[in-house]
Amino acid sequence: TIEASNLEYEKIKNIFKASGNVKYSDKIKDIVITSDKAIYLKNEEKLFTIGNSKAVNDNNTIEASNLEYEKIKNIFKAKKNAVVNDFEKETTIYADEITYQKNEDKVFTKGITRALVKNKYKFISENVSYFRNSENLFSEKASSVEDDNGNIYKLKNFTYNINKELLKGNGVEVLAKVEKNKIDKYFFSEGFF
Repeated sequence: TIEASNLEYEKIKNIFKASGNVKYSDKIKDIVITSDKAIYLKNEEKLFTIGNSKAVNDNNTIEASNLEYEKIKNIFKAKKNAVVNDFEKETTIYADEITYQKNEDKVFTKGITRALVKNKYKFISENVSYFRNSENLFSEKASSVEDDNGNIYKLKNFTYNINKELLKGNGVEVLAKVEKNKIDKYFFSEGFF
């Protein structure tokens, strides 16, 4: 169902246009989407939102300026200042563009990406993938990770398992904080941390 302050329906094209406090609800798929404006293409089962877009279910939220939801494929595409919050895994991902394949529980980012995991690890990377079922966050691009002790890991690529808190990477430079003003540098062709 779609609720809004203003709602228009083009019967011939089977298109709904909504503006002002837009709310789209799908109880079967456990999804609520809110935004400033929306266009729903009923024949294609696609929803496009514009402004303050947010999709919510029990385990996570997706926020962005604009959101596209393909109901048949159960795929969300968030664009402009996109943020995914995974409350269950205590993981937040920020990027300019994020795609969430809900059926497979997979998140893909395009461009520069930041992630915060369990308020302990800060990731900066590019084109990151996050597979919720295996709890793996990874990228083939140059990345850096900072832990809550101030240690910094610079990697050519990485895979991080959230459950095991295990970081694996290639071309690793570690800046280990040993004292308040002292840092030791280590280099590894590959490593587990």
